[in-house]
Formats: sequence, C-alpha cells, structure tokens
Amino acid sequence: MALPVTAQMLTLHKQLAWMIAARNVPDFYQSRDQVQHLYQGSQAIRDDLILHKVNHALGRNSWQHANNLTYFKQDFAPWLQEHSSSCITGLEQYQPNFSAGTTQAFDSFYFRHRARRFRCFVGEYFYHLKTWLSNNVNWSFITPSDPLVAGDALVISAPFCDTGSMHPDYDSVIAHCNRLGIPVLVDACYYVISGGVNLDVTAECIDTVAFSLSKAFPVANLRIGMRYTRTAVFDGQSLHDAINYNNTLSAQVGNMLIRNYSSDYIYNHYREQQLEFCNAMEIVPSDSVLFAVGNNNWDEYNRSNLLQQYQLTLDSALFANRICLTSVFEHWDLFELLKNENTITV
Repeated sequence: MALPVTAQMLTLHKQLAWMIAARNVPDFYQSRDQVQHLYQGSQAIRDDLILHKVNHALGRNSWQHANNLTYFKQDFAPWLQEHSSSCITGLEQYQPNFSAGTTQAFDSFYFRHRARRFRCFVGEYFYHLKTWLSNNVNWSFITPSDPLVAGDALVISAPFCDTGSMHPDYDSVIAHCNRLGIPVLVDACYYVISGGVNLDVTAECIDTVAFSLSKAFPVANLRIGMRYTRTAVFDGQSLHDAINYNNTLSAQVGNMLIRNYSSDYIYNHYREQQLEFCNAMEIVPSDSVLFAVGNNNWDEYNRSNLLQQYQLTLDSALFANRICLTSVFEHWDLFELLKNENTITV
C-alpha cells in the first residue's frame, strides 16, 4: 500500500502519528489533536496480557484483606532486586510503607522538611514545581550560580525525569548532600522501566526512596507505590501502614503484578522495539524503555503542552525533547507498515 503524496511530505514520525490517530479516532479534528500530543507525557503501555490479568484480579472478592498490604511490602524489595541488568544498593537500610504512587511520598517529604528550601535540577518532574509554586514554598533550580547549600532539601529522580537516563551528576550530588547534611528524596519511579541502572542509596543523607508501578503497568489510577524511609521516620504515611489504613485493592493488584511479571519485564520485552524505532527515527534511546530524546525535528513534541496542563509559565526550551514511545509500541504494526513503505534502514 503506497502512502498518499501528502503523507509522503510529512516526516516519518508525523506519518506514524497520523496513522495511529486515524486508527483511534475517525474524526479529523480529534485526530489532529491526538497527533499533537502523541509523543508527549509518560504513560504505561496498555499491554493486552497485563490488562487481562489486572481485570481478573479486580474481579476477585479478596481485595479487602489486610494481608494484601503485608505481602506487597514484604515482596516488593526482593522483586526489585531480581532485575537482570539493574541493581539497587542499600535499600535494606530502609523501612517500607505503602504509597499512593510516588506522589504521596513526595507530599510527606515536603511536609517533613517544610522549613528548608527545596531544590531540584532543571528537567525534574513538574509536580514538584507546581506544588512548591502553588503553596508559596521556598525553592529554586540548582544552577552553577545557585548551588546546593546547607539548609536545602533535594528531590532527584533516578533515572532522571528529563531524559529517562541517570543524571550525570547523581553520585557527586549525593556525596555533596551527605557532606552538608542535606536531606534527599530519590524518586525511582522510572527504575522498573529501565535497564543498566546502578542506583546507590546508601548515603545517610537519603531519607526517602520512592517507587511506583504506574509507568511499568497500565494501573496509574490505582496509585500503587512503595516508599522507603529511614527507621526514625514515623509520620502520617507510616501511621497508615501501622493501622492498616491503606488501599488494600491497589495492594492486591500490586501483588498480582509483581508475582506475574519480573521487575525487568517491560524493559526486556520492549527494548528491541525501542532501539529499532530510535534507529529508524535517528533519535537517542533512553535507559528507560518508554522514552527517547529527540533532536530539533521533534520540537513540536516538547513539553509546552504539559507545562500548560500544570499551569506553569516556564520556557519549554529548558527541557529535553523527551519522546514517549508508548503509542508506538501499542501500534507497532503501523510502524512496521510505515517502515516497509519508506524502506527505512534499521
């Protein structure tokens, strides 16, 4: 099947975006809106097998059992450590608490260190910026002219939100925080969609490490996460765990997922497709399998729309062109068709 002349005038990634949008939404204007957002954001792949298992788990009547939470906390760390190409050092030093995604862990960290100035690198998760700005919290980006100092509190994602790969300064920044007694929250939300990541959380300055299943599995609305804190921490989130006042339904689904799928399942299952697509489109694959980093040809898929959703007035040029590949994986047959029609070399 030859593509229309008008389609051939579009870049390959735009052709694919229109093919996917036309499959999902027959209306032209709705399709156009989907095309404009197709490679933006970050969401799990709607893998049919995983969705079937989730729906089956939700149909059971055992979701109210408190043991769901006990088993999830007990099994989560060993599940993480079974990753075939990534490792975490030092997690055994922390106590686990169920968390409503990573977001609940963030809010707990903010409140515990509310007297400090919050810091992050340019490119960090917009939720932090929006929360700090909307609550008139003292914060600023880390820059050469405004470095981390005593009295700050650091939030850093590992892998890093801006690119999906580890921040190049992660080790040196953690060492610096350790010397100055700066408390650190490590957001490891992308860990379970990544490979080749060596995450060291042994430094005493790290008081929170947060994980979520919402990027690996299509269960974002169930808010399934885990927070690890130092044993001295007993806050409202810890209290909820102590009195079994957490989401047992989410914990049951979490148990099902980690028992059926390894912590490297998504990375291993989609890595070859990620590399093939990135090679065809001449973009850089991320260590996180859902992402790539695009060049200037991908400027229209920068994070300007996300900034508008978060009601932030920051310049989108500050951030990398992080390309979300979820829709590509979900419509791989269309990429194969496009590849064959355009004789893409892979």
